[in-house]
Amino acid sequence: MPNVQEPRRSSRSIEAIRNFISEGAFPIFAISLLACWEMFLIGVLVLPPSSSPLGAFAEDFRIWCFGYDPATGKTEWAYVMSMLMPQLMMGGFIALFWWQPLRKMLREPRRAAVHAGAAALIVAGSTLSFAFSSSAPTSGELPFPAADIRTEFTSPQLSLTNQEGSRVDLEALKGRVVLLTAVYASCGHTCPMILTQTKAALADLGPGELQDLTVIAVTLDPGHDSSEVLAQLADGHGLEAPLYNLVTGPSQQVERVLDDMQVARTRDPKTGAIDHANIFLVIDREGKIAYRLSLGERQKTWLTAALRVLLREPRAAG
Repeated sequence: MPNVQEPRRSSRSIEAIRNFISEGAFPIFAISLLACWEMFLIGVLVLPPSSSPLGAFAEDFRIWCFGYDPATGKTEWAYVMSMLMPQLMMGGFIALFWWQPLRKMLREPRRAAVHAGAAALIVAGSTLSFAFSSSAPTSGELPFPAADIRTEFTSPQLSLTNQEGSRVDLEALKGRVVLLTAVYASCGHTCPMILTQTKAALADLGPGELQDLTVIAVTLDPGHDSSEVLAQLADGHGLEAPLYNLVTGPSQQVERVLDDMQVARTRDPKTGAIDHANIFLVIDREGKIAYRLSLGERQKTWLTAALRVLLREPRAAG
């Protein structure tokens, strides 16, 4: 005999889903979920640095999502707003569209609290799961999440002059892996750290890997950093072309490249010092920005790993 119970169960399930969406349960749950996610983002933003699993997770989250720079403590507020605004807009849309069912549900605070609590538990559980699952292997080092953080952004159009007066054209370097960063000669704080971290990352690569790699450091101060000035900077740090290229050019052209790299920067009108983001853009053989990293011990290890991942990829045919 046919089992008549199965169609009935299926019908009841469909009806329950329909009621959940059309009545006040869905807007309460959805708005609560968005609100909890918003509170999570704000919490990550203000959580002080620590060595705990949650603290390490929060710092990594700030680096990838908020453009946070551990070396300077600076945060890209445009990134922050881009993360916070969608929840507010979506919550407003849901409240407007489901206004009548929402008002009805709010007259039953106990039922509303159940759905709001479920949303809070989902966000809390996900946060703790991510934080403690990424807190690391027994070696204490978080492995490089090559596939998870890889991107395919278009690299900037760059055709500038290096410290030896030779032209460096990023388009002509397709087929090679390129490490792109930004420094300036008179910087006394983070720029030397950028160059030191670059050399340390490359020191772990083999000679065969280095043959397919080019490093480009764009000046942040084109009005001052001529090729001769950059040659002195390169000599001071032991950076030799063609592996290392400290490049400059007309101010308008260089500033456009820095904008395309999304390097936030401001100049102090009194001292002339440039406050800037510290970034490494790792570009694959296809000319796409595959990874965006920053300063720090873990970032140095990841920089080497990112370069090695891309260097092991085959050249495109043709």
